[in-house]
Amino acid sequence: MTLQQLRDFIAVIEHGGFRAAARALNVSQGGLTKSLARLEDDHGVSLLARDAKGLELTRHGQEFLHLARATVLEADRASQWLFTTGAQQRPTIAIGISIDPALRLAPTVLNDFRSKNPDVSLQITQSVASDLLLQVRDNRIEIALVRIPADLQSDDLHMEVLYQARPAILARAGHPMAKARSVGELIQCDWIVVGSAPDRGTEDASLTELFDDAQLGRPRIAAYSSSLFDTVSMLMESDCLARLPQVVLDHPLVQGRLVAIPVQDPPRPYRIGIVYKSGRRLSRVAQMLCAMIASYARIDRTRISVNRP
Repeated sequence: MTLQQLRDFIAVIEHGGFRAAARALNVSQGGLTKSLARLEDDHGVSLLARDAKGLELTRHGQEFLHLARATVLEADRASQWLFTTGAQQRPTIAIGISIDPALRLAPTVLNDFRSKNPDVSLQITQSVASDLLLQVRDNRIEIALVRIPADLQSDDLHMEVLYQARPAILARAGHPMAKARSVGELIQCDWIVVGSAPDRGTEDASLTELFDDAQLGRPRIAAYSSSLFDTVSMLMESDCLARLPQVVLDHPLVQGRLVAIPVQDPPRPYRIGIVYKSGRRLSRVAQMLCAMIASYARIDRTRISVNRP
């Protein structure tokens, strides 16, 4: 039994026959006849008596008519409630962003998106890639705009690579090791890591990759910071170093106060991309946001390519 069969049954009674009901519902008379015949056959109950005078409700049909009307009324009330409640709720997109895209893409794209979709609320989480990918898998965020780890197991994730980013070893202007030419010269320095301590399972592996590539031991970690702002502040006021996206140097608060150490064995480039769960259907507004991010990333790649010396 379907709601449509109940509506068909009620229409036939209220309009006095199949022809008038079919005209009112803008359906074929044959289709309406089949709908009610299937309703009766499926349940083995005769609801309508057909004779030369027309249609007449059977005793069972009279009882069923009250139930059918009540059911359709409640279904219409439920539909109206969903419509009204949905209209009152603002759509929300939960997005996670790591440092490089937070500086390069997010300010422009998110502002443009909000100007075109003022009723959509953005719930933004900033963290390292490992933490954000875990949140995607746990359905805590819908989209992650992150550095894509080289060893990422992606069977359950959809990934779209946007661009290649370059990291750098950053220090305060005037740092005693500012002119170091190799990572080996920095082995005795203290480092700041953006992310959580290793026992939380969310450490950014890029710093240890840097030392592994140079076949050195473990770096000396002075602090783990969940905030880029706090990390930059500590770099400016100490002799600590940090492996951060090179784009950090372009920020107005940093220009002239931090420098990149020009080592001959620099950190590996890495990919930035959009990631979400393969089996999850993105909302319409989330699909729109992803399209805007991808479009802006293409424009940004072109601009960087044209301006590169």
